[in-house]
Amino acid sequence: MSKMSQPNRLRGVVVGGIALAGVLAGAAPVWSQTPRRAVFVVNNVSDEITAFTVNSDGTLNFVGTYATDRAPTPIAVAPGGAHLATANATDYDIELVTIFAVNPDASLSEVASTTFPNSPLSLVWINDLTVAVGESTIGSSKIHVYAFDPDLGTLTEIDQEPSGSFNTSLALSRDGRYLYAQDSSGYLIRWFAVQANGTLSFAGSVSTSGIYPLDLVITHDGTKLYAGGGISQGGHMVLGFAIDQETGQLTPLPGSPYYSPGASPAYTAVSTDDRYLFVGHGTDATVRTFAINADGSLTATGFFFDVGLQGTCGDLQTLGRLLFVTDESTAGDGITGLYSFAIAEDGSFTAVSGIYNTDGTRPESIATWTPPPLPGDMNCDATVDGFDIQPFVQALSDPASYSVQNPGCDLNHADVNGDGTIDGFDIQPFVELLTG
Repeated sequence: MSKMSQPNRLRGVVVGGIALAGVLAGAAPVWSQTPRRAVFVVNNVSDEITAFTVNSDGTLNFVGTYATDRAPTPIAVAPGGAHLATANATDYDIELVTIFAVNPDASLSEVASTTFPNSPLSLVWINDLTVAVGESTIGSSKIHVYAFDPDLGTLTEIDQEPSGSFNTSLALSRDGRYLYAQDSSGYLIRWFAVQANGTLSFAGSVSTSGIYPLDLVITHDGTKLYAGGGISQGGHMVLGFAIDQETGQLTPLPGSPYYSPGASPAYTAVSTDDRYLFVGHGTDATVRTFAINADGSLTATGFFFDVGLQGTCGDLQTLGRLLFVTDESTAGDGITGLYSFAIAEDGSFTAVSGIYNTDGTRPESIATWTPPPLPGDMNCDATVDGFDIQPFVQALSDPASYSVQNPGCDLNHADVNGDGTIDGFDIQPFVELLTG
């Protein structure tokens, strides 16, 4: 008699446990936001937001397009995932900041809006009830902070802080204690302490030594901040800073600034495991991978993707082991939309499918949403059921293959008993989830 393979033995244990329990039942949590991974894209010219849900293999499901005011530009999902904010940056003096409810199916419903002085090119949620919006007025940029009341559907301004001569990007520290604001014309990055009531207090600044600090991004462990240098200083610079998590202080990382083989680095995203920085470039429209070394310094890996003609790379965002990139124009190749790439262990990235049509014109900024982990949901469909058995077995027996085949999912969903380890002790709790 031949011996069973390890995966088959594991599968037998799981299925056997189910058989003993008698029934197979699904279980799903109830959240106020969508329980599915989701990605949202603003279409700057057609004045819409497009919503997709994300499958375990990185493919996308089109949910719909949702009208907003003219020329939506920044977009962000609240920490709890129940709301999404966008703002409209037109050539008018009065703009809008708009809040949408994120429904369980990832569709959107407008719930609040307020007028805004001029050019809101950036925004970030400080918490689920407070949003900061950057007014990008040349010579006198400001950060406006609003209290959001979801019951009344109102946005009320509670603070205003000067943010330099031209502020176009905001980033919140991972612990929510500091808000960072770059100043392109002033070659500075400022940071503000976030008070208990959501207001801001200036805490410090650092010079970027004649390099534009564009599109600030903070690593998931909260210890490093990176920014593209755009066309400044020869057009190949990427900045890196260490973050003092107690004071918010920024200190240049060893070797910063770093040279990019691409032209005009302007957009940034960090892999969820903080091993790689992805940089999108304005002039040559390439997206390139940089390894983040132990000291925070960057090394170009040589891996890149060419979006198209100059200016066609719109934005970058990561979700799990996926990288999303917008191609904002059909110029040159007739292609526009949203790419979903699977990130490999070596930092290379491969499109999981063809480009996705956003059903809108000029797709630009991207926001992603990852719901709270649902133990046992191995195919990331927001339900624990029989379809999770095979990927659960694979996660236990061959975790590397699981991660490759399911780049849109978190391997740690297999840690069903919550002890921090994925092993045989998770089998019985998984069976109990399946059987209710």
